Amino acid sequence: MTLTAGLEVHQQLDCGKLFCSCPAETSSPDPGFNRRLHATASEMGQIDTAAAAESVRDFGYHQGYGNCLVEADEEPPRGPNPEAVKIALQVAQLLGAQPLEEIHFMRKVVVDGSNTTGFQRTALVSTGGRLEYDGGGVDIEQLCLEEDSCRRGDGKDDFLLDRLGVPLLEISTAPQLHTPEAVQAAARALGRLLRACRVRRGLGTIRQDVNVSIPEGRRVELKGFQDLGTMPQVVEDEMERQTKLAEIARSEPGPVTEVTQLLANPPTSAWCCRLPGWAGLLGTTKSPLGHQRLGRELADHVRRAGVAGLLHSDEIPAQGVSVDEAKTIAAKLKCGETDAFILVFEKKEVAMAALERACNRARKTGVPHEVRRVLTEGGSRYLRPMPGAARMYPETDIPPLKLAGENVELPPTLDERSAALPLGAQQAEQLVRASLDGRFHELVTMGSSPKLAARLLLHQLPELRKAGLPTPSKAALEELLEAVASGKLAKEGVDDALATLARGEALQLESSSDAELDAFIDELLAERKDFVQQRRMEAMGPLMGTVMGEFRGRIDGALVSERLLVKLEEFLG
Repeated sequence: MTLTAGLEVHQQLDCGKLFCSCPAETSSPDPGFNRRLHATASEMGQIDTAAAAESVRDFGYHQGYGNCLVEADEEPPRGPNPEAVKIALQVAQLLGAQPLEEIHFMRKVVVDGSNTTGFQRTALVSTGGRLEYDGGGVDIEQLCLEEDSCRRGDGKDDFLLDRLGVPLLEISTAPQLHTPEAVQAAARALGRLLRACRVRRGLGTIRQDVNVSIPEGRRVELKGFQDLGTMPQVVEDEMERQTKLAEIARSEPGPVTEVTQLLANPPTSAWCCRLPGWAGLLGTTKSPLGHQRLGRELADHVRRAGVAGLLHSDEIPAQGVSVDEAKTIAAKLKCGETDAFILVFEKKEVAMAALERACNRARKTGVPHEVRRVLTEGGSRYLRPMPGAARMYPETDIPPLKLAGENVELPPTLDERSAALPLGAQQAEQLVRASLDGRFHELVTMGSSPKLAARLLLHQLPELRKAGLPTPSKAALEELLEAVASGKLAKEGVDDALATLARGEALQLESSSDAELDAFIDELLAERKDFVQQRRMEAMGPLMGTVMGEFRGRIDGALVSERLLVKLEEFLG
């Protein structure tokens, strides 16, 4: 089976919002405002397929930090944010892409509630370039700068505005990835390259989409990967899904018929239509692994009309419909042995709109050209039709922005930042991946040794936070590092000293002399003479534990080990 795939990566930038000065940070929702969105025509007079598939409904929007008129679409956008443009040009340069001489923002129709305006602003910044990944390379088709959408709230049609307008880079590769593993490797390489610039980190700040097709199918967009570990399996599942769908013939549904009178206890009016040739294809939760379960696909389509779901003949008895009632419905619809039917409980207008969507899907041959949502547990579900060029039209509130002659300083890559750290490769990589290398250099400047600074950042300070203690202030850390450098505090005592400083208490530094250490070791060897003579050099470990218990934090462990070894050898003659 031949795979053709391309990546679309969306990365949030860490520089404030794109068209206003509001903070790009999470906040609790306050009462906001409602908005009803409608699909609008492009400049060519066409309505986009994906926009037309959305039902018109009221959306609620909530701002937790103020009342921004730009976010509410009550004031023209400002900007764009110059820092966001600078970062976009840096990423373009890292990819070897060619920036445009002038960028123009466009409006992309979006009426699913994720934007208060009914569209998303986006601008093409650069074209071309190439991304190298482990095992190959892929061409970059384009890099766009756009605004992010709203976060979903608690209600079905509620949205939070704290994420709306956050600058977002959209990077699209050519369809040159031919194995699921190559898709994953390219996504990882692009994510690593992006982290060389000022990008946001954390769950939801980067989103990967994969466009997948096979010779027997059509291009399908798998949207919303969060875990790259699942990417190869989800892509394989999509290839298998397309292969099976290519073998299924279209169905020409029968007319929508009311069957309320045929049911003993319908919750409301009931409406049905016949699906010729689809008996057994709709499936149930008990269907074998790999079954396409077209009933679930049709249910995803009717939900776009505001219906909770549908019932179909493969899963009856269910939802109060008995086997005998199903036979009566099948007879009324003139279903043959190979035919199926679908049923919706709703008032007429809603039921007709919902069943029309399901019938349109049944009429499609093979693999539909669509966008699918990636599930956290693996696999995907129908989201919406594939959008087209009709969703774009010019933005009239933002003037063109000239890029010709614009020079930006290229940031060091993650590999270059790792190489600049005087540490082993593994520790250096951990610090850079966590964006802690800047803090590392700061601690070394304050007087820390490289090893101690790495241990503080990667292990000791995180453990402090896990224990519920705050990170000590810069002045407190300087005091600790000075104590270690002067020998007043051994590295074994750093953990306890950090906890002391985090609680706001003063350090109690009690260093011990070499003479005190030697005296303690001599006394210990005399007390445990029989044990030492019996175990000889194997007594080193137990004795070391006892000595460290006495001098931990006051004398370096390496010195304790050195003096104990000398004393033990002298004692044994």
